[in-house]
Amino acid sequence: MNKLTFLLPLKDRPDYTKVWLEHNLRPEYDYLIADGSIGDENEALFRDVHLPNLTYVRYQKDLSIDCYVEKMLQAIGRISTPYIMTCDNDDFINFCGVVDCIAALEKNPAAVSAGGPIYGIYQNRSAAAGSRYSLPLKILDSSSFHNRSGFDALARLFKNYGYMWYSIFRAEDYRNVWRDIRQLQVNNVFLMEILQAELAFCYGKYLHVGTSHYLRLLNPDTSAAREASTNETSHTHKIYFDEEYREQVIRMSGHVAKLANVDLKKLLDEFKFFYIDNQRMAYRVYGRLTDLARRKLVRFLPFLPMKQIISLVNILSRKAAS
Repeated sequence: MNKLTFLLPLKDRPDYTKVWLEHNLRPEYDYLIADGSIGDENEALFRDVHLPNLTYVRYQKDLSIDCYVEKMLQAIGRISTPYIMTCDNDDFINFCGVVDCIAALEKNPAAVSAGGPIYGIYQNRSAAAGSRYSLPLKILDSSSFHNRSGFDALARLFKNYGYMWYSIFRAEDYRNVWRDIRQLQVNNVFLMEILQAELAFCYGKYLHVGTSHYLRLLNPDTSAAREASTNETSHTHKIYFDEEYREQVIRMSGHVAKLANVDLKKLLDEFKFFYIDNQRMAYRVYGRLTDLARRKLVRFLPFLPMKQIISLVNILSRKAAS
């Protein structure tokens, strides 16, 4: 039996799905496609995909966060492998890192999740260049969380936020995480991401491996996060002036505090760093300037096929580990 299922929740963007299918299918893993698309283009794609290790399911349309959470829970309930990893259809899996993550979890039963550094890439928009990508840039390194859990990990998370969304999880712990997300009825996409990371540390340790296991596309045409961010004011503004948002933060923090066996006030005292320090104007300007610098830099760098990008990422990972 395969040990890991890749869970791919879909909402339209069939052009990205086509590329994802070309690069991310291996016989030694299972795949569950949870399609909540508004249109039918993704469903049509999978009529021509006949693999014994791939299951396609059409769910209700993702018209709200509640629909998305329910879809995730139902999909996770179908999975029988001991490990689960969620992906997006505009990103790429590095199987070398996945192997290392599973090996780390097999050796440490107390850990519930594992991951490596995540690299970012830009897609070349030139039609003549085809599917070619920029040289990879490290965008997330969660090594400071290695072998940590509970309040120790949460305090680090709030001061140096890093999502756990694309980590590899033990299946039962992942089910618990998503049951809690549904129970807490968080309807803000960014709060849901934060809550998922918090819950991951509540249920056990995170293991960091040296090999990158995932590459994120930094310039997708559309994405759920980008759509949400265009209509969002800053977290700092919302925590002060949006009563519903503030109540959600208190509600989810109360649940996390109970799981982590820590006083709610102590947890919120740490949580404030996310809303104040990490949301200061200087921090946001720095982030935007960094992104602008990356975009300008990649214009002068070669764009390569994904196979070569993955090889380069593995070379960079080995050098960093040594």
